[in-house]
This record gives sequence, C-alpha cells and structure tokens, in this order.
Amino acid sequence: MNCKLREIDLNFFIIDFIDHFFAAIYCDRKDFSLLRLNFSLTQLEYALAVHRHGHFGKAAKACLVTQPTLSMQIQKLEEALGLILFDRSKKPVLLTNEGQPLFEQMKAIVHEAKKLDTLRDPGRSGDVSGELSLGIIPTIAPYLLPKLFPVMAKMHPSLRLRIFEMQTQGIVEALHDDEINVGLLATPLKVAKIQERSLYWEPFSVLCKKDHALSKLKKVKYSELRVDDVWLLEDGHCLRHQVLDVCSRRQSGVPNRKYHFEGGSLETLKSLVNSYGGYTLLPFLATETLGKNTVVVPFERPFPARRIGLVFRRQHHMSALLNSLAEAILASVPDLTNKSSLGSISVLPVGRTSLRI
Repeated sequence: MNCKLREIDLNFFIIDFIDHFFAAIYCDRKDFSLLRLNFSLTQLEYALAVHRHGHFGKAAKACLVTQPTLSMQIQKLEEALGLILFDRSKKPVLLTNEGQPLFEQMKAIVHEAKKLDTLRDPGRSGDVSGELSLGIIPTIAPYLLPKLFPVMAKMHPSLRLRIFEMQTQGIVEALHDDEINVGLLATPLKVAKIQERSLYWEPFSVLCKKDHALSKLKKVKYSELRVDDVWLLEDGHCLRHQVLDVCSRRQSGVPNRKYHFEGGSLETLKSLVNSYGGYTLLPFLATETLGKNTVVVPFERPFPARRIGLVFRRQHHMSALLNSLAEAILASVPDLTNKSSLGSISVLPVGRTSLRI
C-alpha cells in the first residue's frame, strides 16, 4: 500500500501535542532537547511501514522509494528521537524496547495529520470533497463496483476513493493499523473498537446446472441441500462460512467428492457449476451474469441473507465522507435497498467468519 505522504513540518501544526507526549516520557531525564523535535510525517510513515512489513526492502517498495532512501530517513528519525527504533539484527525487523512505547503515538500523529486533508476543503455548493481508502471483500467488489463508480461520479464528483480488495480479516487488521479508513463487508463483526453501519440485506440463491435435481424445484428447502455436492470458496472468505451455515442446518460435514476444490473467486465456482455440475450458493449481485448451462433457484422463506455494511475505526472527522459513500452504495443497488429491510421480507441471517483479533 502506498504510504507516501506529503512532507509537513510537525512543529508547524502539532508541536504542542507532541511536546506534551514526549515530555511525559522523558520528564525524568536530564536531556530535554527531545522536546523540540525536528522530523517529518514522511519519516513516521516510513517507520510505520517497516514495522508493518518487518522488512526494510518491502517497506520501501510499499512507500514507492528506494531502500537506501527509506533507511536514511529512518536513521534521521532515530537521530532526532535520540534512540534506536528497530532491531535490525532480527528477521523480521522488530521494534526495540525503547521504540515500542512510541509506536502507537506515531500512528496517532500520522492519523491526526491526515485529518487536515479531509478538513481543509469543505467542498463547493454542498458537495463533499476528500479522499477515502476503502477495503472491500472479493465477493462484493466485482459486482458492486461497476455499479458504484458511475453513481459516485454523478452524486459526489469531488469524493475520491482508493479501493483495495481484501478478505475480512485483512480489512479488520488494516483498520486497526490505519491503512484504510473504511471497509465494506458482511456484518456483524462484533470486533472491539470497530464501528459498524448496516446498509442492506443481500439474499442467497442456489446456482446449479440445468440437469441438477435442485433445478427442478420452484423454491429450495434447506433440507434439500447436500453438503457433499456444494462448491465452496477457500478458507478466509466469510462467504464460505455463510454457505456452510446454510447447508449445515440439516446436516453436518464438509464436501466429500472425487474432485475437491476450494476457490478464491465466485466466478471460478460459477464456471465449475456450469461445466461440471454440483451447486453453490450465490449472493444476489453475483447472479446477474450466468453460464448458459446453469439456473438460479430461490429459497423458500425465510430467505438466507447476509447483511452488508460499512465498518470503520475512526469516524469523527470523516462523517460527511462516510455518509456520502453509504448514500452512493445504497443508490447503486436499488433492487436490494427497496426490498431488504427487515420489515418487508423474511430474512434468515447467516453466520459470520471467525476473526483472529
């Protein structure tokens, strides 16, 4: 991820904040020269990247600079702080004992500085202006983004998006590390310090080949699903757990077939069903394009559905941007937002993935 940040002299806008913090750390030392610091946000970004990647070379690549440039800037940062941040003899590179108490505050300083770009330009004529970095899970991204972009361009032309396709676990970790501002995924997560905003329910249907037994049904009952005949996404995708949650309501186990495959893409599973057989469960938006040999069969009520929402860790200075993004997403999927309120359809919420936090 690009961690390049414009060079800003911290003494210019946040010196009192930093002075108080370092004064608390170094108040029992005789050397108070650290209270007048001289380093840049770019240097802090480089240090955070090294900690995140555990490797100077990988951090330099993520920051779009050469390794000597990054190493030199981190050395200058260490000289300004009067301590060594990283133990370079470790593989991966680790923070030193002296560097550890500074790490969270370095993240906070960079985050506070990034607020300026959001707050400095309120936009013209009521239009929201600014940038959001968005993490989106692979089972939403290819189906929602083509709908979202033209809506965003029309509704909020001054709102910029940097979008990264990630699995749920990666989104949560990126939020904690302030690498992204917001995630779009299946909720609820119920993770500490992560706020959630529900947007819409997305129902599931069965995708099967036209000669499959399920294709003869007008509506599918849960008891008619066979676990040993379903194609699944690989572990790490929340949709895998949701599908297993639906299929195991009457039975337990995992697929046991001659050809065992767990895919990383819904499109791969759709292709397998179209050419070979079996079945899989698809969320609504993924059913718009199908192979010529397949058919979609709806479930009987209550429909199994996943709840799609935004998740974020810090909101206060980005409320307008988050509201604009949510508004555009809802406008992109009118078929879902018009039908999927809890009061208008019968929904059976499906399970969520287990997160390692």
